[in-house]
Amino acid sequence: MSKQDDIIEINLDEKIQQGKRNKQNFRKGFQEKKQKLQAFFNDKQRNDNRNPGAIVDITNLHYSVTNDELKELAQQFGKVRRAQVEWDKMGRSQEQGYIEFFYVSDAKKAVESLNNTTIESLPMKAQLRDSTMRRGMFKR
Repeated sequence: MSKQDDIIEINLDEKIQQGKRNKQNFRKGFQEKKQKLQAFFNDKQRNDNRNPGAIVDITNLHYSVTNDELKELAQQFGKVRRAQVEWDKMGRSQEQGYIEFFYVSDAKKAVESLNNTTIESLPMKAQLRDSTMRRGMFKR
């Protein structure tokens, strides 16, 4: 064999080895991604009740309750994204509002505790909003 044949054979062997390494690295990367996805979905299933974006609708609020008071009331149940009392064009309370929680489990705790709780001698009603409902569902 000549020197050129040896070089070609070495290059061919290197190419074959490199191809095998690339396949192994590809498989390894694929397996790592698959494991990460499985871990993510397992966490999601384990924390299924902590999906983001749960809203609790509050009705029969006393007219003197403000946004800050509603938020302060809701923060004892979990992390609150927003609390809003609905007002008419004249600036009067419509005696309803909503609390947006970061997690469904916190919202469920709030509904259980706040439903039929009296504020200023009025029993307010708390209800978990269905994700398919529109925001203005309590308009009169």
